[in-house]
Amino acid sequence: MGMTIEKQNKAKKGLVVAGIIAGASSLVLLNSSARTKVKDTSKTMKDSVNKYATTIKEDPNGTKNALITRVQNATEISKEAINKIQAILDTQVKDIKDTTKNVTEDSKDVLSSVKDAQGDLIDVKDKAVEAKDELLSAKDDVKSKADSGTKETSQLTTDHTMTKTPVN
Repeated sequence: MGMTIEKQNKAKKGLVVAGIIAGASSLVLLNSSARTKVKDTSKTMKDSVNKYATTIKEDPNGTKNALITRVQNATEISKEAINKIQAILDTQVKDIKDTTKNVTEDSKDVLSSVKDAQGDLIDVKDKAVEAKDELLSAKDDVKSKADSGTKETSQLTTDHTMTKTPVN
């Protein structure tokens, strides 16, 4: 009864977690192929650990030096890889900057050409409007002359008198 409530709760949680682990383990071990795989893996791990332990016991300084050498080699290889990656990134960034600069210059040239074309198109539009106005004026002139010609013709045809005797 000396346990506090907090300790009792922790103990209960520990028992629940242990129960879950035991249950999962028993489910895995029910399958014969899973049991065989667990046994084989355990034996392989045990053999590897024993081999490393024996090697370390026989020559602790040599093992330590070999491990340090391997770590240093791995570090050097990692540094080389990082330097190569950095060089590639630097090259790519430079290429991207150059391409961006070229695109910017080309865009400015295109914009300038568009502005020039816009001015030329405004001139063409003005000429087209002038030509349209001229054609409309010509149309009105032709129409007014046609209307005045029709009136004169109709007056001439109505001014004739008819006689029964032909006029020679």
